[in-house]
Amino acid sequence: AKSSSNDVLKGSFAAMSCAAVAYVALPNEDNDDDLIARDPRDDDLGGNAHERAATLHGFIGERYRVLAHAKPLPRSLDSRTTTKHREFGLFSDGTVARRDKKVQAKKESGETIVLNVPDAYIISASTAASDERLGETFGRLLDENKIDTRQATQMFVCAQRRLKGESGWKPYVDFLPRKLDGVPVFWSDGEIERGLKGTVLREMVETQKVRLREEYENVVKNAFDAHVVPKLKEIVPSSMNVFRGNNSTSPLSFEEFLWAKAIFWTRALSLPVENGRVVVEALVPLVDACNHSTSRANARYQLSQDLKSVELRVPSKIEDKLTGEDEIKISYGIENVERAFFTYGFVDDDVKSTILPLVWTDDEHAKTHKSCLELKQLPKIVQLDLENTKKGASAFAGDDDVKEALRILGMQGEQLAMELRALLGVKETLTLTPAERAQKRERAKRRGGLFASLGSSRKNLPIDTDEIVTDHRRLENRGLKRAVETALKRLDEIEIEIRESDDPTSARRLEDAKRYRKNVREILQAYLEASSKHWKM
Repeated sequence: AKSSSNDVLKGSFAAMSCAAVAYVALPNEDNDDDLIARDPRDDDLGGNAHERAATLHGFIGERYRVLAHAKPLPRSLDSRTTTKHREFGLFSDGTVARRDKKVQAKKESGETIVLNVPDAYIISASTAASDERLGETFGRLLDENKIDTRQATQMFVCAQRRLKGESGWKPYVDFLPRKLDGVPVFWSDGEIERGLKGTVLREMVETQKVRLREEYENVVKNAFDAHVVPKLKEIVPSSMNVFRGNNSTSPLSFEEFLWAKAIFWTRALSLPVENGRVVVEALVPLVDACNHSTSRANARYQLSQDLKSVELRVPSKIEDKLTGEDEIKISYGIENVERAFFTYGFVDDDVKSTILPLVWTDDEHAKTHKSCLELKQLPKIVQLDLENTKKGASAFAGDDDVKEALRILGMQGEQLAMELRALLGVKETLTLTPAERAQKRERAKRRGGLFASLGSSRKNLPIDTDEIVTDHRRLENRGLKRAVETALKRLDEIEIEIRESDDPTSARRLEDAKRYRKNVREILQAYLEASSKHWKM
């Protein structure tokens, strides 16, 4: 969903989930518009892109499509743009339309409302539960907590896609993309290995692949097959095959599930209601055609005051000058380069933040640090913002858990071992000074026996007083530097090469991966350079 929630760090991207699937083209048995493929990417959509956009405009109506329209994007977009994986963009209607519709165009608080989509055209869990034919089914599934509101929205879209011409939502469903292959979780295992090895994104992708398979098998498939499919059978004539070689009773395929999940993930808007106490996530036709820009967004969306529509607003000073060639963009609230790539499948060069792992799952040299963080239930990732390079660990002054995690990461040798022993319940504390520890060993030696042997062996070990650091700020900065150095080392382990044998889709994905890695490296390198100049070490 397009929002700026801080749950990205705390929730480890759990809400932003989709799974990879190997694409296998199904045979095109015939061209009947009523037949659709088990894998949505094999759909034969009626009409070209311009016709599909025009049909959606008619569906919404001129009254609500005030001064903006969807238009296919040119195929030859610059590789550095964030829209090259999108088929459509939202554009201004231009000067003539502005003149002709000046009575319709509403201005409030210095903004012009260019779209005003009523709730009757919005898809959410409420839409599913109130649908004339499927509402009872979805209402019961929600009331019995068999599915959540996100799953209800996604399953409803799947059902409408299956209904084809029998669906009142057909103009919108046909407008939706069938291929979202730019998103890394749709990549092949080989592409993930080549493009994302050594990055935190690789672990995120692999984790979500597992989670999505579990959600499909344990929740969504059971609910859809047992409750929704029987209703579809009642709606669709038995003689009408909605899948190639299958009828409307076909079980929900994994590919259908993934498609609906990705549609929701990349297009749903977060709409605050009840003074912000509740957030409704919904698909809003045409508004969801807006592409993203961090630095050049010229519009925003909001619920109308009567809560009956979603408005797309452009500052009037800007809107008055827009032509028919000017694209209207919003900000998706992207916090870091990982979210842009992981969720939407593009690399946003304007985003100057990255996710830094404090410890890596497969790092054998950081087992003690990892154990300490787990025992104290401390975060294992932090977000680095390029603007905070000079601050070092002090940038996290307001987060005690992060500061404690960095403090532990800054420890080494005996100090780290003592921290772990203390967490495990061994009676030893970091409050002892080196002199006090020496006195303790001497007392043990005088007691003789087992304590004597332990004391003498410990006494012979050299004590590096520099290892025992009591200044928390120094430890925190050391920990941050250690994490940055580790991330840079892993990032530099491979250099992506695009081979002549790579098909265009694969080559494009790997080119995006190179750009993503480059952006991450620039942020990490800036932190490393600042550590020697500005941090208290």
